[in-house]
Amino acid sequence: MSAQPAPPTIPLLTPYKLGNFDLSHRIVLAPLTRQRSYNNVPQPHAVLYYSQRTSKGGLLIAEAVEVSDTARGYADMPGIWTREQVEAWKPVVDAVHTKGGVFFCQIWHAGRVSNSGAFLPALHLQ
Repeated sequence: MSAQPAPPTIPLLTPYKLGNFDLSHRIVLAPLTRQRSYNNVPQPHAVLYYSQRTSKGGLLIAEAVEVSDTARGYADMPGIWTREQVEAWKPVVDAVHTKGGVFFCQIWHAGRVSNSGAFLPALHLQ
């Protein structure tokens, strides 16, 4: 009886060392613009969304998270510039960590797209 050949190695499914993080594979949840926050605060359903996409040793990158009120470019995006927003992110991160995942927060400023007039109409003179 001859020895069976080893199954082929699939590079995408091999471990990877990313700085201090030991990833079990090379599949990453890329950041998506979900626009499902209320008043720039991540909602409880974000815990379910991110934890469903978590695997032990997997890397998830958060959707674009606005860094200030003047960085906003789109409605219903989560932020991280107030204590309320930071506290709302904690259950999301905890859920990912509980399942053994690694979670990065993608911080951003919408740049030229940011327009306070789109979100703060009361500030405009009539």
